[in-house]
Amino acid sequence: MHKTKYLMIQDALKKAFSMVFFVVLARYLSADEFGQYQQLILVAGLLTMVFSAGIPVAVSYFYGQSKAYTQKISVFKRFFIFQLLLLFVGSCLLLFFDNQLSIKLGNEYINNLSYLIVILFVSNSSIEFFKNLSTVTNQLKSYLYLTTTIQLVSVICSVLVVIINPNIAYILLTTVIFNSVLFLLLVKKNLKYFLVTIKYQFMYRVELKYVVAMASVALIGVLNGYVDQLMVSIMLSATEYASLKIGAFQIPFISVVTGSLLTVMIPIISKLFRENQLEEIIETWKLSIEKATILLVPIVIFCLVFAEEIIIDFFGIKYSPAIIVFQIYMFQWLRAVVIFGGVMGAIGLEKELFKNTVVITVLNVVLNYVMILKFGILGAAITTTFLNYFGALLLIKDINKRLKRAFFSYFPLRIYFTSLVLSLLISLSLKYLLIGITDSIIGIIFVSMVFYIVILVIQMKLFYNGFSVQKLKELI
Repeated sequence: MHKTKYLMIQDALKKAFSMVFFVVLARYLSADEFGQYQQLILVAGLLTMVFSAGIPVAVSYFYGQSKAYTQKISVFKRFFIFQLLLLFVGSCLLLFFDNQLSIKLGNEYINNLSYLIVILFVSNSSIEFFKNLSTVTNQLKSYLYLTTTIQLVSVICSVLVVIINPNIAYILLTTVIFNSVLFLLLVKKNLKYFLVTIKYQFMYRVELKYVVAMASVALIGVLNGYVDQLMVSIMLSATEYASLKIGAFQIPFISVVTGSLLTVMIPIISKLFRENQLEEIIETWKLSIEKATILLVPIVIFCLVFAEEIIIDFFGIKYSPAIIVFQIYMFQWLRAVVIFGGVMGAIGLEKELFKNTVVITVLNVVLNYVMILKFGILGAAITTTFLNYFGALLLIKDINKRLKRAFFSYFPLRIYFTSLVLSLLISLSLKYLLIGITDSIIGIIFVSMVFYIVILVIQMKLFYNGFSVQKLKELI
């Protein structure tokens, strides 16, 4: 539980820092510059996901499989060497094709700043590796303090750079410097694990097979998750890509809730599945959906109703085209109360999940191409949201077969629609009663807090026979 708590805190703080920096960038850079900077981050992010190749997850898996201390330590060294090799390959590919990529995306910064992108992607990948190393070696608390401190200082310095001299090269350089410092400090802190002499320096066949399998899943997942952004970057201008990024802006609390529920739920469901306790699995999943509904549905509805205020207040009038895009993307989060992927993995449906991801990815590419040509960024948002629901429908069939129950027999339909209707009524009332108050960032934050407190109290009185701090803690 302590590990989960530290991971949640680190994730929440990281997302909060990123959101602050994202907002400042959008407000101080022109739409075209903001789009170009986000393309640099997109390239680095894609490289990180592809060339990490599931190594961080594999470290946790094979560390647990090893028995002797020396075997456990050797896992870190072998996997770290292998990851560095993969990162070297990824770096060479970027440096070799940077000019072609720059031309394709219409962004000269990719070519001019390719070495900075390489450092950013290598450091990001390595930091993720050290997170998993810290988890299995019980060093998460110190990892949290170190990464949070460096990230906080990085965001403060980056914001000052943006305000004083909003130059893309200087902004990226600032991020790269602090990422490099964090990487070096993590290496120094964990140096003892890499100085151990081991007989076999490379990966064993079973480890390599696991990494290849994880890399395949990660690659398909990356393609599926970034299809809209990649295709808009290639097919449209940097300015239009900027509006897409603003429209796809995600409220940090949403992913924190889904991530924490997933972290807590998966070990429980996995254990129950091994014991063939299908009814207990259904009850556990139903409870998680109920909690997610009460916590997330009000946020999504509020964002749909106050979309214009949120986009204009946080990012400026220049991003008004992103309002409808933001609403479309937010609509897909109404489905997020049901966590499919993690549950399918826990009940032995990994192959079905992978097949589903492949099918949706192919459809994503084809439909996005057609829809972007016809409707621009709006087409990308519609396609992504539609396929999110369509893919879920396909997954439900497989889950129903495995659990031998119909989905709506354990989906809390009454709670879901009660929460949805109440959230809609209260947010619409606030929108028209408090006209003028939501014309600033402070105003919209204040109204959102009032709304969320009111809706939580009402829901807990309806569904849990009263509101109390203890009940709220149990819910969260």
